[in-house]
Amino acid sequence: MSEIGPSGGSGTFLDRVKGTAKQVAGAVTGNEELEREGELHHDKARAAEEAATLSSQAERERAEAEMTAREREIEIERQRLAEETAADRREQQVERERAAQEQRIETQAAQQQAATERRKQVEEASADQQEKAAEAERLDAERRAAQLDRQARQAEAAADTLNEATEEIA
Repeated sequence: MSEIGPSGGSGTFLDRVKGTAKQVAGAVTGNEELEREGELHHDKARAAEEAATLSSQAERERAEAEMTAREREIEIERQRLAEETAADRREQQVERERAAQEQRIETQAAQQQAATERRKQVEEASADQQEKAAEAERLDAERRAAQLDRQARQAEAAADTLNEATEEIA
């Protein structure tokens, strides 16, 4: 018999059909054990569907976390490039002013350089914080995905247990 795994499909459908048939047969014949066996088939189908749903949800969250992390990395890199370009422009301006007014600009350039370094350090610290936040988000999403995977495995184990119980009863 071709059964599709816990992701749903014909195995789940067949369990529902078997369950309904056994419940009806048990009700008609007054056989409570057969009715209970039918209920177990329904329980098994529900557990398999829940496992498939949780597994799918975990995969979606994992993909979403990866996409969010990639988007963050791209944004951080874009910010770094813009900061480097801005720093290059500021340095060029400082050099032009120095050529025009050497003495005054020399003092001013040193002050601007210190301010630029402070801004750069602040910007780098900000970028580092953003990277850490993105990493924390990714780790949290992976934790949630792992939790959903555990729940899916538990649901699959429950479905397997119900299947074994059904087979033992049958």
